[in-house]
Amino acid sequence: MTIPSHWKHPLVMLGALWALILILFVRDAVHLVSVWLNSSTFAHCIFLPPIIGWLVWLRRDELAKLTPRPWLPGLLWVAGGAFVWFIGDAASVSLARHLGLILMLQGTVPALLGPQIAWGLAFPIFYAFFMIPFGEELVPPMQMLTADMSMALLRFTGIPAYIEGIFITTPAGYFAVAEACSGVKFLVAMAALSVLAAHLLFKSWQRRAAFLVFAMVVPVLANGVRAYGTIWMAEQWGTEFAVGADHLIYGWIFFGLVIAIVGWAASPWFDRNPEEVPVDAARLSTILPRSGAKMALVAPLVAFAVVAPVAAGVIGSATAAPLGAPSAPAVAGWMQAPAASTDWRARFDGEDARLDARYADANGATVDLVLVAYARQSEGAEPVGYGQGAVDPESDWAWGERLAPLGPARVDRIAKDGNFRDILTLYRVGQSVTASPGQVKLAVLRARFTGGDERTYAMIVSAQGAQARATIERFVTAAGGPEALLAASAGR
Repeated sequence: MTIPSHWKHPLVMLGALWALILILFVRDAVHLVSVWLNSSTFAHCIFLPPIIGWLVWLRRDELAKLTPRPWLPGLLWVAGGAFVWFIGDAASVSLARHLGLILMLQGTVPALLGPQIAWGLAFPIFYAFFMIPFGEELVPPMQMLTADMSMALLRFTGIPAYIEGIFITTPAGYFAVAEACSGVKFLVAMAALSVLAAHLLFKSWQRRAAFLVFAMVVPVLANGVRAYGTIWMAEQWGTEFAVGADHLIYGWIFFGLVIAIVGWAASPWFDRNPEEVPVDAARLSTILPRSGAKMALVAPLVAFAVVAPVAAGVIGSATAAPLGAPSAPAVAGWMQAPAASTDWRARFDGEDARLDARYADANGATVDLVLVAYARQSEGAEPVGYGQGAVDPESDWAWGERLAPLGPARVDRIAKDGNFRDILTLYRVGQSVTASPGQVKLAVLRARFTGGDERTYAMIVSAQGAQARATIERFVTAAGGPEALLAASAGR
């Protein structure tokens, strides 16, 4: 296809600004692609850029009839993306940085090519959001939902079972709905696929909405059946056979089967040819206003908008305040004990200081205290985030259920092979104490913007056994409460 003369300069400017954005934010672009390549949850994202290119290609003939004209309001889109990236960089939230990067790339389209072109490319622009790795936040609720559905089916089929959080015990053995079995990987990929299918195969918005609901509900129900089927096979033929069958049958075979069922069930209502061009240049030219801004004005403003957050981040970098030396505090009625060999260890990457201590009381009950400190947080050096905290994703331990809190601290139960460990978690950023990872991010962000104290401490107190929570409560109470224990351990 020959590029029309009135398109050549705008496309060159668009390519130049995209190159500038990708160079300025190369760390985030590389990280984004590495997530696609290294995380099975987002492996499908590697196919999205060529799909978006194909969607644009389908619209090429109609779009060629329009004249690109820069549009000053499009700068707001770019500036919004730059601001989101800046917030994500200040709070060390990769999701926000990825979102900001995609928003900046999207915003250059209306800013340089105008609202008519942007409206004609509305779906490809929107579909680019699926390149952002999001959805892992759904893992805990999906684990619980899958466990509950499995229990309902087990009871319905007369198999005796007992459930505690995401852990199910039957006569055949002990089962855990692990993160990999939550169904989130399937759901995230299905969301991207079903939105594309709804756009390509349906004209009616009502049919599109109904299809999306159907396409989201079926995988969730199917995953519950999958988990139940694994346990049922273990009851019939043993755990080893069930695990092998689960890995063989319920991987891509099961995923492909569910996709086929969804497509077959919805096919009678398809009312559009997938290659039908959903863009009418004549209609776009009449329903949207034209823009009279000059490329010589808009392009430099776009460049300034994407350079500004990087410059602000460099200028606003604060010198980290010195950390107090973490130390094991004295706790009435408890003595420090020699560290025992254990297969559990809290994971914190990039910490500036760490304390691991074990305490025992006169009755032989023991607790483990972990304190980590960060003078300044950054990517890969932060106390909250995926893989940080009580459960190392590379270990066999798994999050179980949330227990009643202890003062301001959160208490959770984790498990491995039928063994349970209760975990108390508390954070401190400057003078703010919280158990919420989200509040930690907000406190760091607030400190960055105000020049405040962003020194961050994370404390974990854990115990194992049937009376684990009661043991933790006695220890923390003897120390004066969670906040007092954290302050004493941090030397503040």
